[in-house]
Amino acid sequence: MYAAMLLSCSAGSGVKSRTPDAGGDGATASGSHSPSDAGLDALATAPAADGGGDACGSACAAACDGGQCAKPHCTAACTSGCVQGCFDLGACKSVGAGTLALHPNVYTLGVLFSLANAPSEAKLFYRAAGDSTWYQGPALVRIPDGRLAGSAFGLSADTSYELRVEAGSGAVACGAAITQAKTPKNAPTTQLWVDAAAAAGGDGSSAKPLRTLSAALASAGAGVQVHVRAGVYRESVTLTQGGQPGRYLRIVGEPGAVLDGSAAAPTLTWKDEGGGVYSAAWAGDPRYLLRDGKREYHYLALADLRNAVGKNAEPIAEGFFVDTGRLYVHSAAAPAGHAWQVPTLNTAIQISGAQHVWIEGLEIRFYGEGDYAKGIDITDAASDIVVRNNHIYDIPTPVWVRKGSSAVRIEDNEIHQSSVFGWPWDAVKATDHENDAITLAGGEGAIVARNFLHDVFNGVYAGSFDDDHNPLLAFDVDVYDNRLTRIGDDGFEPEGADINARFWHNTVDLMHNGASFAPITYGPVWVVRNRFTGYQESGFKVSNDTSGRVWLLHNTCFTDDPQHNGMNVSGPFENLVFRNNLIRGTSYAIESAQSVTTDDLDYDALFTTRGAPRVKWNNMRYDDLAALCTATKLECHGVGGDPALLDPAAGRFGPSAKSPLVDSALRLYGINDDFRGAGPDIGYVEQGDSEPALP
Repeated sequence: MYAAMLLSCSAGSGVKSRTPDAGGDGATASGSHSPSDAGLDALATAPAADGGGDACGSACAAACDGGQCAKPHCTAACTSGCVQGCFDLGACKSVGAGTLALHPNVYTLGVLFSLANAPSEAKLFYRAAGDSTWYQGPALVRIPDGRLAGSAFGLSADTSYELRVEAGSGAVACGAAITQAKTPKNAPTTQLWVDAAAAAGGDGSSAKPLRTLSAALASAGAGVQVHVRAGVYRESVTLTQGGQPGRYLRIVGEPGAVLDGSAAAPTLTWKDEGGGVYSAAWAGDPRYLLRDGKREYHYLALADLRNAVGKNAEPIAEGFFVDTGRLYVHSAAAPAGHAWQVPTLNTAIQISGAQHVWIEGLEIRFYGEGDYAKGIDITDAASDIVVRNNHIYDIPTPVWVRKGSSAVRIEDNEIHQSSVFGWPWDAVKATDHENDAITLAGGEGAIVARNFLHDVFNGVYAGSFDDDHNPLLAFDVDVYDNRLTRIGDDGFEPEGADINARFWHNTVDLMHNGASFAPITYGPVWVVRNRFTGYQESGFKVSNDTSGRVWLLHNTCFTDDPQHNGMNVSGPFENLVFRNNLIRGTSYAIESAQSVTTDDLDYDALFTTRGAPRVKWNNMRYDDLAALCTATKLECHGVGGDPALLDPAAGRFGPSAKSPLVDSALRLYGINDDFRGAGPDIGYVEQGDSEPALP
């Protein structure tokens, strides 16, 4: 059990004094709901060794200004009592057996510690190389294979860090790692040019470019930069060779460079079949069809097309089906005179086993012939791949990482489809319309950052439902600073082992579910400081025997859509830890009819516009958080009042000056070190912080 204390600066002291929360006796009653407090001791602020006095001495006095802590950074003389969570631990020296494995990304670092008879948790400390003082990070927790896993957040790019792990009775492990650069280093040595309008016989020079991307890539390798000029390229390319560290094989599209998988001006002679049905001869098997650039529904059978119904007999007025050499469409207007985009190619770019490949600046569209069509397919243990600043759209699976591929960076792209968000959910689920904008089913170290994803069924999928106990899949991935909107099902969908899968600083607006965990078998999965707004089913969905650790920290879930829960549960689950989240629903804040005993919820703001009942837990209804606390020992420091946000209608979901969220969150090492005021604020931003616009 840990002491749950609020912090405040005391007069004459350089640190905040520790006083019990007004809502309780200063300790959270864990009882049967706490998952052995695994990781919570080191995640939450612990009392200073001297009971709350000036543990840092005069060196930290400047950090206290007018009763509030003004400096979030460590000073050289801090100890465990310092408000910033700084520790004078000296040089790190390993003690005892055990193996420490570090997996640096750009702003985070995954940590795995293998130790015989490992305890349920271990403390994590880190510092930039050369610093005298250590920061404490979130705890490592034991995962099903016996290892301890966790992550350090808020790091700087391209920076050396020292790591220290303390586990059990005296075991200490030390390590060092360098975070990745924000932009990978690349020094091209050879330039090639491609131009769809070029004359035949080009040599790849700027004056005599090649006609196709395939021709340019036939012999391209390390250090080659291929410039793709404006034009439409109807081709499918496969890369089996790439570059070297610092010398990528790089494809750079100039504005207007388009890879197109559809037929050029297809000849379609339409026959009126009656009842709004038309057909034309077509030899292929397209699974994706567009009319005037808008996606058509793919019916499950020709009879469904004739009856204009999708799956589950949902009415779908327009769509297509291919049968015995004919393309059938159900259309409100005669199809002649419209432009039809009919795919003839399956995949735009496949990177098969190649390393150090960079794809940037391309428009990629209309691939969809046959099963499993893809925009960019990264497969067969490909590694060190950069997919950046591309526009990828109207393809069943725009980006797919699979078969052990690792170190893939998917950044600053716009990825979307059309129509699917407007179709009934029951007509799309479990059909070939159920696709992800980005699928992470590969190995270690994928980064998905700063992308704009919209009008797709799922946003980012990580892991595997069918191979859900494989710890190598979606291992140590980062998904951050992405904007998502008009998502037909789940904004984020981690499924499977997902060891150190981190989703942070994302905004998702207008979706079915914000984030779905169905199931997580290993973890830890981190969902930190995300904003989920306008959800049309739930902010969080849990199902299918989720048992791996999931940290839900400092998120904001908000909807005005009527009769929707903040969190829905459709199957058994355990090992979820909620801290400092705002969950605002229009039905229950949380509804769970499942019988669970190993989940831990506290310091969250749970609110519903309907008033009461507010929470259903273990199939029991509770009108307020006081009743929930009395019965379950959950949310004993929760906030139940109206969150009083700034202006949700204008996209401002931070706390106003009168909000009960202000200073009400629990202090979490490595997560909210940079709070202002007497304590951190509940929700995804601190009061006064800037907020991203609605996507």
